[in-house]
Amino acid sequence: MVARLVLATACLAAVHVLQAQRMEPAGVTASPMRSMSELSTSDSTTRTLLRPTGSGRRVSDRVDRYAPIASAVVPGSGQFMLGHDRFVAYAAVEVLTWWKYFKDSREQNRQEALFKELARDAARSHFSSVLPDGGWTYYEQMRDWQESGRYSQTDNGPIVPETNDSTYNGSRWQLAQATHINDHAAALAEYEQLAIKPDFRWSWTNAGLQWDIFKRTTANRNDAYHAGVTDLAIIAANHMLSMVDAFVAFRLQVQPMPNGRTGVGGNLRW
Repeated sequence: MVARLVLATACLAAVHVLQAQRMEPAGVTASPMRSMSELSTSDSTTRTLLRPTGSGRRVSDRVDRYAPIASAVVPGSGQFMLGHDRFVAYAAVEVLTWWKYFKDSREQNRQEALFKELARDAARSHFSSVLPDGGWTYYEQMRDWQESGRYSQTDNGPIVPETNDSTYNGSRWQLAQATHINDHAAALAEYEQLAIKPDFRWSWTNAGLQWDIFKRTTANRNDAYHAGVTDLAIIAANHMLSMVDAFVAFRLQVQPMPNGRTGVGGNLRW
């Protein structure tokens, strides 16, 4: 994510430099910042210079004051309203990152479909004909444990927890007993809450190859998920950067000086 942000920032910086070189006339120097009340607006030339734009297009105060809000909603739109060519960079980052986000989301969904199909066919189908879908935590447990174990050692009557601690349910029963020493009822209640129920029982026994593929597929799903989170972070950063850039550009003014030079000023009021 950091590398992508650096790349986007470098592109924007390059556009800034090119624009500054194109806009800077000979004999122009910067003077200390001055408030808007100090800038003369009686001369039409001075009024035009109060909002310099990269394309030479003049925009009204009524329009350009909304440029930061527009950029926060659609990156680059505020720069376009102000006539700055760098709107292209913000728009490009937005479009490309959204495209990548949707690509990563599709890959995440594809990998989820694959590992769920593997789980149903190789690890679950021989225990039940009813195969409800589980959450991500359930499939993480299938990745980490070869067998879920039985929910109860008896088919009828009171629940008798799984005692084989090499299975997931067996390990939950051991944990519940260690947590509630000398309180069988509390341990059993915790076990009933955490243990895998019969409809979700699994076993990768005699399906080692499918289990390996399942593990790789869940890892691919995680990679796609984290890539999507990174994409959203870049999109949020692009919105913020575009808004701040438009806000700063809106606040900057340029004032002609008696000696023919140009002074840069700023307005701190909305």
